[in-house]
Amino acid sequence: MNKYDADKIISLYVKKLFGFAMSKLSKIDEAEELAAEITIQVYESLLKQDSIENPDGYIYRIAKNVYARHIDRKNKTTAVDGIEYIPDGKDFTAELIDSETCGILRREITYLSKIQREIIVQHYFHDKKVKKIAATLSLNENTVKWHLACSRKELKSGMERTRTTGTLGAEPIKFCNMGHCGHPGSKGDTSDFLAKAITQNIAYAAYHQPRTINEIAEELGINPIFVEDEVAVLEEYGYMDKLSGGKYLTNIRITEPNETRYRIYREIEPKYSKLFAENFFAPVLENITEIPEWLHVPDNDINLLKWCLVCFMAYKLSTADISDQKFSVKRPDGGDFVATAILDVKPDWDMSDAEPNIYWACGDMWRNRCNEEVWWKSWQLNFQQTCRWGGWKDNLTEDYDKMYFWLNNQLPEITSNAESYARLLEKGYLLKKDNSYKCNLILCDSIAKWWEYIWDYIPEANEEIKALSLEYTEQALRAELYGQPEHMHELIKYYNQNCACMLHTRIMKNLLDMGVLKMPTEEQAKGLCTIMFMGE
Repeated sequence: MNKYDADKIISLYVKKLFGFAMSKLSKIDEAEELAAEITIQVYESLLKQDSIENPDGYIYRIAKNVYARHIDRKNKTTAVDGIEYIPDGKDFTAELIDSETCGILRREITYLSKIQREIIVQHYFHDKKVKKIAATLSLNENTVKWHLACSRKELKSGMERTRTTGTLGAEPIKFCNMGHCGHPGSKGDTSDFLAKAITQNIAYAAYHQPRTINEIAEELGINPIFVEDEVAVLEEYGYMDKLSGGKYLTNIRITEPNETRYRIYREIEPKYSKLFAENFFAPVLENITEIPEWLHVPDNDINLLKWCLVCFMAYKLSTADISDQKFSVKRPDGGDFVATAILDVKPDWDMSDAEPNIYWACGDMWRNRCNEEVWWKSWQLNFQQTCRWGGWKDNLTEDYDKMYFWLNNQLPEITSNAESYARLLEKGYLLKKDNSYKCNLILCDSIAKWWEYIWDYIPEANEEIKALSLEYTEQALRAELYGQPEHMHELIKYYNQNCACMLHTRIMKNLLDMGVLKMPTEEQAKGLCTIMFMGE
């Protein structure tokens, strides 16, 4: 605090301080001496502080402590920041109750470990003896005493420091497009576990560097107790890893948009999508003029088959044989996936050349029911032209069960099945016209024949196309690694090997512009890029 502000405060409290001294001492000269000593202490302390939230409480505590020293010079005291004087031999919380410092103490208690926090609260706030605490917590009495001693040191040290709110406390982040690569469990995926803003910020706080719970709490400017509970769940389900020294590191692949990344992709995505479409996809698809007999395509429209083939032909752009299990995390609820999220940022770079957000995709989504009574598998991809917005959560296994029973004349149109028909019509898997129903999905007699068709009938990419795929992969990797923490590099490099395959929706747009693909009708779009396999 500057001298002007300190002088101003002192001028307001001179009479009050003399009144305080007179209330404690009967002799005027002694009271004047005490008031002068208090004034000096207050003034020196004010000059050391940036600001005072509660001047009355702050100055009164100094006055009390100067008075205590004045009447008992032999009972020396200790100081914290030159503000709080606590006589030796007294419980160190006694002088703090009902004061501003008590709030600081309570704050610092939250930064203790869980066991130390419990012991301190039981001992000092509930007046429990060491023996009782040891029995309650199933600990040795000496262990409890050791924790008490360590806790007192940490509390005094903590009260001497100024805790500041980190970047995330002032400017919290937000995730978008939280998802998974693999199979979600019964509790959902990344979007379910990180649904709350606090959980997203906790995860991000420990993404670029390992942090303890206390360090995360300081970064967010919140109570460590709240962080502790959230971290416990994230660790249990594999979204955070616990390291040595009580530190945590986030195990979620977080994509962070930035200008460098934007510029790289803005250049390479249109360029390579067009090259792949013109030199590989278009020539192959233009040669497909018949629908195989084991495929049943709505309206016998070969255009619907070609839309599906684009997705499977994209596999041919692969440059490496990778396994989805390489970095997949097995989670307690049965989930087995790599967690992903995108940082929702407001661009601070020139976006005047930005393309519309029409190239998103959700898939490939496989579902199945394979037992002695029922056998089917399904594949689906959601993207702009399908107009299916519910994502993987709305791609229900039960819907395909209903379709299976309908296809096998086992779903009679009776009252008990009314909801099933309503759902299939809503999804567009069934279409109704003139009181009759029509399947709006592609049906395949044999999944083995499908893969034989894809891998044998559809040609492999030639050396020129493979070289283009490698070029794209190399340039995309620069974008993906930019600004990413070291512990994510291996995962990013591994899964980026076949990133050209993810250009499928851009390739579709090029094929539409070229006339190789045609827009489906509104009815056809509901079942677009959905296949049911009815046999092995």
